[in-house]
Amino acid sequence: MSPHHRRQPISSRHAFALAFDLAVRRDALHSLVVPLLLQTPWFLALALLPPLEESRERLTQVTLVTAISLVGQSFSWLLISAMLRFRARSVFNTPEGRHAAPVLDCYRQGLARVPALFVTEFLRNLSFSVSSFFLVFPVLYTSFKFSMATETVVLRDGGPFAPFGRSFHLTEGRFERWLEMIVISVVIVLGICFFAPLLYLAAPGPGWETYVKGALYVVFAILPIIQYAWTFFYLRLEEIDVPMIEVGPNYAAAEQPANVVRGPWAGASGRPDLRLVQAEAEQGTDAGPKGDPSPKG
Repeated sequence: MSPHHRRQPISSRHAFALAFDLAVRRDALHSLVVPLLLQTPWFLALALLPPLEESRERLTQVTLVTAISLVGQSFSWLLISAMLRFRARSVFNTPEGRHAAPVLDCYRQGLARVPALFVTEFLRNLSFSVSSFFLVFPVLYTSFKFSMATETVVLRDGGPFAPFGRSFHLTEGRFERWLEMIVISVVIVLGICFFAPLLYLAAPGPGWETYVKGALYVVFAILPIIQYAWTFFYLRLEEIDVPMIEVGPNYAAAEQPANVVRGPWAGASGRPDLRLVQAEAEQGTDAGPKGDPSPKG
């Protein structure tokens, strides 16, 4: 079996457990609060826009504000997601209680990777659009095989196409675990969105759109947890992607020293070979002449 096909354990639940630990228990300020504040202006700008039927007279202004808000929101999330990846890597496989890397350093490194991350996201979404013309299976396959491309382009050096090749390799034989990651992520998001209709039925006064926008805002708030989980999932895949090389019995053909005795166990049990040594005379006796082992006198 090829070394890369040796399946080592990887847990999606463990990835989310690490994510919750880092984002909620250890570093809620820079993992949840500050990222949400950075995205709030763009979210509010979109949320406060009037409905399309009420903005026909100001269509140009509304379109301009919408475009600027979408660009700002996209850039801020690319920056935040890149920062979160570096922050997750700084605590991966470290002793409990270890502080994450300084947040400004993570933002600085993330800002340098934003252009490459944008190109990778664009190419990945383009592949989804193209594969969607061939029904469901191609979309599912490309989503699976390119799922680690964004993590790769941020945390590894390489050209615009290298992350896709790396993702294709890392996901080999990991479809079940990837599907678990997708299911857990979707369940978290849908679990939050499920409360919107319940709240609307309980108190319809604020209006349906208010509850929908509120649910989306909460989803934006917990996205760092999901991002952390995918980053830890990727880091585990990188960690176990080490070829296991079997050592062949080449030593058997090597010339052995003259003083080595190879017993019937040699090469089978892994025990060391025996070496002949000259026996010393017992204490209180003298050695006789050469070839005469009897003591004198």
